[in-house]
Amino acid sequence: MLQKLKPTIAIIDSGIGGLSVLNQLIDRYHSGNYIYFADNLYMPYGNKTKQFIAQRVKNIIQFLKDKYNPDVIILACNTASSILKDEKIDNVVCMKFSKAYRYLATPLTKRILKGVDILADSTLARNIENNIFNREKLEKIIKKHIKKNKLDSLESLVLGCTHYELVAEIFEKYCPNTQIINNSKYILNNIIYSPQQDECNVEYILSKQSLKYSLKLMRLTRR
Repeated sequence: MLQKLKPTIAIIDSGIGGLSVLNQLIDRYHSGNYIYFADNLYMPYGNKTKQFIAQRVKNIIQFLKDKYNPDVIILACNTASSILKDEKIDNVVCMKFSKAYRYLATPLTKRILKGVDILADSTLARNIENNIFNREKLEKIIKKHIKKNKLDSLESLVLGCTHYELVAEIFEKYCPNTQIINNSKYILNNIIYSPQQDECNVEYILSKQSLKYSLKLMRLTRR
């Protein structure tokens, strides 16, 4: 449990996906200082090498610690979490994976997590990133993906990418008999504090500066 009444929480993702974690924290606490780092210069992480992502994310973590000294850093990217999950980095929380579930994730996550049941997709995260405000097009893409991989016949499915969590309601709509699980629940259950006032501050950092992208992040953040 975090000791501060208004802790500083940093969130790292390759793009917009980590906003699903940020929004859940805002919904829960209505308070906090949040630093959101979108590494949009290298989005998506799922098609990069393990070595590149490991070094890239470590550099971002060090940058955030040096500049903001956050109480906790959330690695909201499942691909990056799968790479750094066994490393002990102070104040950094990664996503967790279990052999008891089936995951929908990136090809790199599948290659890294041997023995975990992962259905890999190389295009879905980017499609969500590019079409997040085009609901009709996005529904068609996800519906096609569900049909192709028979996701609606599964008993349960973990969304192993925070981009997928942003559109969890679409998966639920077209998989009515499948339990859709957000993989970020583990992280959220371990970020606990007791705010005394409703005051929420969010600072966005982009690795590739873009006013359009900044406005996109702000538009997708609940207030």
